[in-house]
Amino acid sequence: MSSGNQIVKLDIGGTVFKTSKSTLTRFDGMLKVMMETDIPVTKDESGAIFIDRSPKHFELILNFMRDGDVELPDSEKEIKEIQKEADFYLLHDLAELCQETSLKKLRHIKSDDEWFDVIGDPSKPVLIINHPEEPSDGFRECHTDILRFAKNNEHNLNIYFKSYKWIEGMGSDWSWDLYKNFKRLSMPYETQRDFNLFVSTLEKSIEELDSE
Repeated sequence: MSSGNQIVKLDIGGTVFKTSKSTLTRFDGMLKVMMETDIPVTKDESGAIFIDRSPKHFELILNFMRDGDVELPDSEKEIKEIQKEADFYLLHDLAELCQETSLKKLRHIKSDDEWFDVIGDPSKPVLIINHPEEPSDGFRECHTDILRFAKNNEHNLNIYFKSYKWIEGMGSDWSWDLYKNFKRLSMPYETQRDFNLFVSTLEKSIEELDSE
């Protein structure tokens, strides 16, 4: 049996999984390092490599490593759990897949009529994040922190994304507009390329609206 076809037993939080060494070394990450280096590992009484993590999503993780893709569950909570495990195992491609799937669940404004209905919602302040409609038809990796901020603040804001036409050679600045009872606060232009200023000016504006 070649080394790539070697069967490896992993004890993940008390549940034993069997897979091939080639599967575990297909993607860069913690498991590949464990297989290809002399890094010390803990083994259980049967000789399986022990990793003190929940086994709940490990079969899905193995399927991703086998095929390079996997169908994620519909549950936002479970996707977050899987992304946390992907981060632990340093499986960046799986973590990115989780993030992209999660972002698809964000609400997008697609027409002016929809925009008008959205900003008139009195239930809580409305945050609209404006972003370029880029050639990849997706979100740039450099803006993932902005997206994470949006996901973390869904409980106190109605958050929407609105794209504008991207033109080749044009900058791809993001911006925000904050509405409450049709009052509008907009992000200062000079903060568009600085994530810390993007967030700090937004947080200050949210506080300003809340104090009214």
